[in-house]
Amino acid sequence: MKLALLTFFFIIGATATAQARLGETPDQLAARYGQPLKEDDQKGENGKIPLANVVFQKGGFEIDVTVSDGVSVAESFKKLNGDALTLGEVQTLLTANSQGFGWDAPRIVQGEKMWMRDDSATAKLAQDGSLLTITSRKLMHKEAVAKKLEARPSLEGF
Repeated sequence: MKLALLTFFFIIGATATAQARLGETPDQLAARYGQPLKEDDQKGENGKIPLANVVFQKGGFEIDVTVSDGVSVAESFKKLNGDALTLGEVQTLLTANSQGFGWDAPRIVQGEKMWMRDDSATAKLAQDGSLLTITSRKLMHKEAVAKKLEARPSLEGF
């Protein structure tokens, strides 16, 4: 019993240090994780969505955050040692990214576990359990609009 309790508190403690949250600003992310290891910007040209990708490491995790319009719109979590995330770690990360909304029970979509939040945000756990990606509704909407614009016929260049 003591071993199970210690394991539970270890999991909570380890994942508590790796909890980015959708909607956080770059300053809030830096305050949580320290200086990023890597930053890449994608300009909003040629129908692309202006995005910044920022990578952090903390508590044995690599956290890859996508920022758009000054806030986090997607986060991916993986362990530095390559191990699969435990169910407890996934639940901790989902709870940290609930923003007051509830997550549906997981379902399997193309071999991946997928959760949907009440506001249509999604979380996907890779088939091997090594990567959890949480995506906001805001990013999914921007991607859908960009895809429509890309598919629209254009007379530009005639």
